[in-house]
Amino acid sequence: MPTSSSLEYQQRVNRVVDYIRQHLADDLALERLASLANFSSFYFHRIFKAVTGDGLYQFILRQRLEQAAIMLVDHPQCSVTNIAFSCGFASQAAFARAFKNHFACSATAWRKGEHLVFSKNRKELGKQGETLASNWQVQQLSDVYIDASSNSYKWNLTMLNKKDLTVSVRTLEATPIAFIRHVGKFVGEQNKWGQLFHQLTKWGAANDVLICPDTRFYTVFHDDLRISDLSKFRADVAMSIPANKSGSGPVEVAELAGGRYAMAQLEINGDEFEQAWDLLFDHWLPNSGFQPDDRPCFERYLNDYRQHPKQKHFIELYLPVRPL
Repeated sequence: MPTSSSLEYQQRVNRVVDYIRQHLADDLALERLASLANFSSFYFHRIFKAVTGDGLYQFILRQRLEQAAIMLVDHPQCSVTNIAFSCGFASQAAFARAFKNHFACSATAWRKGEHLVFSKNRKELGKQGETLASNWQVQQLSDVYIDASSNSYKWNLTMLNKKDLTVSVRTLEATPIAFIRHVGKFVGEQNKWGQLFHQLTKWGAANDVLICPDTRFYTVFHDDLRISDLSKFRADVAMSIPANKSGSGPVEVAELAGGRYAMAQLEINGDEFEQAWDLLFDHWLPNSGFQPDDRPCFERYLNDYRQHPKQKHFIELYLPVRPL
């Protein structure tokens, strides 16, 4: 059981982790980051490593490289040089050396398809993932149309072996949330996720913020499953709460960013989450006229899968987008 002081350390370092992720192009000076956590800069390196398992500058470099790797694939119109600068590298040469050391290939080779070979997460899923992927083949993506009832852009996807579905682009308001952060393996950790949600809902009930049936439940992703080392992967189990509430213990509060999102609503098995996200990233996104925005992706859960007769998950996937 974490002590109150260890939770305080975790929450302070979490503030720095989130700040780094949102300001990769900036000068992330030690003094500035230490002040965000309200720690002495003299000790902050040691504290950061004790909490995250990474040295501070090792963590910053990895975040910059992983963001660059994502942009190389998702933003093919951006030059390698512009991506390097936007991720905080002082020169293209420094970026090229760091990228090759980390990913064992050049940025150009990565963009041309080497990322598919490298992907640690696909290796983790192994043959099971390959078999599942064959069930998610898209036969056709319709042209965009505007749904009169919701005034949102929509696309229909015709699937080969799955139920056809619709992707819509809509604008969401920012939502106050309470969350518990998990760092580590995500794929296949259904029991662990259930325990974290149980812990979160107990806190919500005890603090009078669990409002049935209005409370919404989410997982918010701060890293990319296609790129990030699973042992370092960061995700928050979260629930909506009224405004101006405070967290306590392992529960922190934040805001789920508003803005434009692509949303797909699906009914899937517990081992099909990766394929569902691939549907958005690999099939819908390149033909949509949109590109990913820098806000986190998230899932919203619409049922308790344990009460479904076939243990199905009824979910919504949200991918933040902006025009190309």
